[in-house]
Amino acid sequence: MKKVISVISAFMGLAIIFAACSKDSYADKLEKEEKAIKQYIKEQGFIIRSDYPASRVFADKEYFKDTDTGIYIHVIDSGNKDKIKKGDKVYMRFYDTRFFMSAPDSIYSNDRPNNDEFAAMNFTYGNSGSYISSDYSSLGGYYMYMFLSPGCARPLDFNLGDKAEVSILVPFANGSYDQQYYRYEPILFGRLKYTK
Repeated sequence: MKKVISVISAFMGLAIIFAACSKDSYADKLEKEEKAIKQYIKEQGFIIRSDYPASRVFADKEYFKDTDTGIYIHVIDSGNKDKIKKGDKVYMRFYDTRFFMSAPDSIYSNDRPNNDEFAAMNFTYGNSGSYISSDYSSLGGYYMYMFLSPGCARPLDFNLGDKAEVSILVPFANGSYDQQYYRYEPILFGRLKYTK
């Protein structure tokens, strides 16, 4: 009986060791993400700059990489003269959005008229606690859980106005709850629009 228990214990120990070895570490996940981002940038022909344009005008396929966050930002339209200020409630709609590692052919949008569960997501600019949601109890909550993130608010730090539109690539470390605790992959927001 002792031999049977010893053999079972040995197999269980080996199973635990193999299970631990097969899981990616956080560093491995970061490395996979970085490779995927570099590959995507190359495939799309994006031009990456290390400084935000003084003119605030971006050329086609030109992205600014924010060294503080790793977020890539392309301003499509800097909005009107009514600047979004800290404390403003901001509504966000996203279009042509994808997880390009796990679901490159799935495109997400929360712009479906007359459909409440796909309402614009919202946050209070300057209140980082409002930039992420772990609630996915409803379809609207689920979309906020999947997409709302500190990365989505970051472009507003560059003096954008009401109705501004950007394209951003958000690495998981500055991403949504879903990105940070489940997917560990970046999201590309092909177009994201802010209104207040």
